[in-house]
Amino acid sequence: MMNRKDFFEYVKDNVKDYLPEKYADANIHLQEVVKKNGLTLTAVVIPAKDSNITPNVYLDSFYQEYRNGKNPDACVGDVADLWIEQMDTDLNVDVNGMMDYGNVKDKLQIRMCDPDKNKEWLEDKAVTMHGDFAAYYTVNLSENKDGIASVSVTKALLEAWKIDVQTLHQDAMASDKNRGPALYSMNDLMESSIMGEKPQNLLNGDRRAEEFFMPMFCLTNETKMNAASLILHEDIRKQIGEFMKGDFYILPSSIHETLLLPDNGDFDVKALNAMVKEVNATEVALEDILSDKVQFCDGRTAVMENAEKREARLEKEKAAAAEKPAEKTGLHGKLEKAKEEMKAGDVLGKPQGKTRDTAMVM
Repeated sequence: MMNRKDFFEYVKDNVKDYLPEKYADANIHLQEVVKKNGLTLTAVVIPAKDSNITPNVYLDSFYQEYRNGKNPDACVGDVADLWIEQMDTDLNVDVNGMMDYGNVKDKLQIRMCDPDKNKEWLEDKAVTMHGDFAAYYTVNLSENKDGIASVSVTKALLEAWKIDVQTLHQDAMASDKNRGPALYSMNDLMESSIMGEKPQNLLNGDRRAEEFFMPMFCLTNETKMNAASLILHEDIRKQIGEFMKGDFYILPSSIHETLLLPDNGDFDVKALNAMVKEVNATEVALEDILSDKVQFCDGRTAVMENAEKREARLEKEKAAAAEKPAEKTGLHGKLEKAKEEMKAGDVLGKPQGKTRDTAMVM
């Protein structure tokens, strides 16, 4: 069995056999691509003479299929098929057209990540900060059931567009709304995956969280891809607050969605954080991890903040209030207060000795 490096070289050397004849002289090569969360993937790059953009086909998942017993030549064929399929989409974008912001603003999408884990990766990107999350931006060249082909918006691209990051953010927020924000119950999602039926979108509906036996909900979009950033929309958080009839917790389950729980007294913040960390470590692909930090959202004001820090702040405020002497109330308290005021008046109004006349006698 080939090791990872040998498999990648095998794909590079043989993929031409599965491509159209016009790619016979293509300078096919491998390229390591640094992704989020410290992940590095290996892509096969197949330059196309009639296009200024070519898709990267990442080989790591194909290597796993090979290790699981798939014929290596079948893997190479799948790589070629995927590349051809992506080239057959609308990827042939004119570079000059990309430089015109008006041509791409409707294709913008907000993506989110943990800034503490992606400092270097974010350095050249256009970024806005939102509490524990960093928002960066992409131009989605194509979107379909198989995935998204996109280009990250860099600081250089932002400068070429002659816009500021606030304009970029607002336009990307509007574009995200066009992808069909959806709030699903987890029970409906599980049933839909089995029965094949579309789950009910609970946003703008008449149902409320209290009607559901399992009060866990998923905020995503219609394609369920790269939708965690929908939680940045204040109006959506307000809608969710109305649906929950109160405050709620936000579990950053992946870059594709967030999970929501009502703050009904049944959940412990430390336990929720521990659960998210464990799931991220054991079940979520590294490139799909969003964050380990559970958020709390005030259902009335729609203010979102780190849930653990909020609890620490409330505990500190509670302790400070406990240390402050309690003020006496009622008739006894009023008498005590009057007595203290009378004492203060005696001291302030009482003569402290005769004043000497300082006029000089001649």
